[in-house]
Amino acid sequence: MRLRRLPQAAVVVLIWASSALLCQTPPPTQAANAPAGPAPPAPTKSAPSHVLFLYTVPRSTVEMEVHTVPSTDEARLDRLRAAFHVAKCDGDRMGEQPVTPKHGPPGSNLICTWSGERSGERPGDPGPGIIIVAAHYERDGQGDGALAGWSGAALLPFLYQGIQGQPRENTFVFLESYGAEGVQTWLKSISHEERKRIRAMIDLDALGLGVTRYFTTFGFMETTPAAALHLQLSLLWAAVDEGLTKPPIATSPHHWLSIDATSPFRALMIPTIVIHSVPPEAERVPGSPADTAAAVDGNAYFQSYHLVCTWLATLDHLAKKLALDDPFWKTPPNTDVRPADESPRVGFRATSGGHLMPGPPGSPGH
Repeated sequence: MRLRRLPQAAVVVLIWASSALLCQTPPPTQAANAPAGPAPPAPTKSAPSHVLFLYTVPRSTVEMEVHTVPSTDEARLDRLRAAFHVAKCDGDRMGEQPVTPKHGPPGSNLICTWSGERSGERPGDPGPGIIIVAAHYERDGQGDGALAGWSGAALLPFLYQGIQGQPRENTFVFLESYGAEGVQTWLKSISHEERKRIRAMIDLDALGLGVTRYFTTFGFMETTPAAALHLQLSLLWAAVDEGLTKPPIATSPHHWLSIDATSPFRALMIPTIVIHSVPPEAERVPGSPADTAAAVDGNAYFQSYHLVCTWLATLDHLAKKLALDDPFWKTPPNTDVRPADESPRVGFRATSGGHLMPGPPGSPGH
């Protein structure tokens, strides 16, 4: 069954159908002639939870951040560093790397990591998978660079905060890169074993011009690997979970995208995707004199933010399946059915002062 939307705002609660429901809905009565299935295991304190919290912040906060565009790269980095501190990225979770491009002044990468806890899937498992969420923060082109660069970079601290509701299966790396060289610098800094654990790479850029769009393949004669197609499918499912009337649209950004952060990952056959919002008729806006804060539509930007929040939570559960030829991915596109254990129910709860507010009776933490 697909997800149903419940009212409220600010913290998304994902509950897999195989677990107790958010409001403790009684299970359906078994038909008298139905064969008796195996009895569910009795809950224990050590049993893994199927409830995932995803924190989100009010629209006004998200809009204010993207509409207040720092004028220099140094100011942008300072703002992002402060935003990640607010999102509880500190100590060993935050790191910086010097980046020396071939042309132009030197800069720095900013990296925030939320460690995953899944391991031991098989003998010799090196550890949890890695999901990379990246954006470039430097000012690019003319105008204020509100779309090209800043709109994606400003979203990363909110997404980092969003995944903290509960331990995750995969390690999430949020990379604020200093141009294309920043991505290459980070990739060279990790070990061969860490590269093998990367499940997906998501690049955010030019958000807020309209409906969310996506694209994967750029190179001539380049074939999209199955894992990247599955990554696209998981995004479309998340849009259904969000109740969006306009699903994400596959749209190539090659006419306006000046920094392709996915290229070095695609060379390693890592599934990648670019999330943006630039329609063909507006492809001249990013990086142009019209690239100002006024070009970012707050409603469209917040909708993309909320969609990506939901997507990251479900992707954490699905990432281990991306590279598999699993029957799960072969659901006909017009079939509104998914396996029960893959269908979370989504509710929303608010936060105040960084604390989770009381939810419906019977909900976790109530």
